[in-house]
Amino acid sequence: MEIHLASMENITCWAFRALMQGVTDSYTGIFSMNYLVKRNKAWREIDMFPIEGQRQWIQVATSQEKECADFLNKINEKLEEEPEKNGTYGIQLNCSCPSPNIIKIGQGPALIKRPLKVASLINELLKQDKFKISLKTRLGLNEFEVSERRIFKLLEEIEKIKDPNFTEVVVHFRHAKEKSTAIYDYSALKEICDYNIPIVINGGIHNYKDYNNIVKNIPKRKNIKGFMIGREALKDPDCFVDVSNMLNCTLLNRRSLDEINSNFKRLCLEHVPRDIYLERIKTACPWNK
Repeated sequence: MEIHLASMENITCWAFRALMQGVTDSYTGIFSMNYLVKRNKAWREIDMFPIEGQRQWIQVATSQEKECADFLNKINEKLEEEPEKNGTYGIQLNCSCPSPNIIKIGQGPALIKRPLKVASLINELLKQDKFKISLKTRLGLNEFEVSERRIFKLLEEIEKIKDPNFTEVVVHFRHAKEKSTAIYDYSALKEICDYNIPIVINGGIHNYKDYNNIVKNIPKRKNIKGFMIGREALKDPDCFVDVSNMLNCTLLNRRSLDEINSNFKRLCLEHVPRDIYLERIKTACPWNK
């Protein structure tokens, strides 16, 4: 089963991702595709150095097919210049980030109500065979869109995509206007699993017990290919060790918090994060002293 480390803004730099044992998939923070296309200096932030055992994803936001085409040209150009960063497994289109700045320009969850547009963006990204493509979405932009079942209209269009390089939809089980303290709503999961789409579930999962409690009453689980953990990793990076040993029969050993801190500092020397990442991680992670 896939075990994903959630994207966290100004947190999930290469050193943080590489610190996580047992993770199968990890993500950069969300990048404006326009920013990556138009500014060469933006690529300094793309830290996709290989991590053994992990598939790494660049997470992007856009609403323009032309940006997708330009981005594919740009990433190949940049990877030729910096082949040491060629650890990119895939590109994830983000329709989930609740930032008002992203929503007001028609990106992120503002796209959930535009299933044809989302499918068109994905199909544009699929016009290559080097990178896998995935989608991250929420249940809707707001409570009204949830009541209107907009996510199901989106899934109907996504289900039509038959390209094997489109790998999954990650579903965050809140709408974009909910506070971070709101309870996750998994009531739609059973119906979502009826679609012939691989699903990764996201929201309120800290360990295997949480995952099992969410799926225990779901009769059709074959389309659930994995789940995502975010905030728990801030306080306990080895939360993935327990899950991986349970689900994937690995034999990973837990580390002390001092060992975790020492490992992180070593990784930071290997590929130095920007200061904003170091400051945010120091504030958010009690083991980073």
